Amino acid sequence: MLTKNDSIAIDTASLLAVSSELFCKYDIITLPESANYECQDTLNVLLHASTSSTNSLKSASNDLKSKNPDSRIPSADTISCVFG
Repeated sequence: MLTKNDSIAIDTASLLAVSSELFCKYDIITLPESANYECQDTLNVLLHASTSSTNSLKSASNDLKSKNPDSRIPSADTISCVFG
């Protein structure tokens, strides 16, 4: 039987999956041709920034890079260009 916290986690995961699909499939996020990362990587930085106390793309990108040094994390400047 699912608890309330389990249900919230499933709902959150479902929301993230749907939002990722929509952002990438319908070109809401358009990556540069030379990008060495995926749409999901950009969305991860955006979501991290939106939930941090600084609400900063640069801080979110740097934080994710320090926590995941082997991952492809786009820089804040690159994300700004994607949406600019």
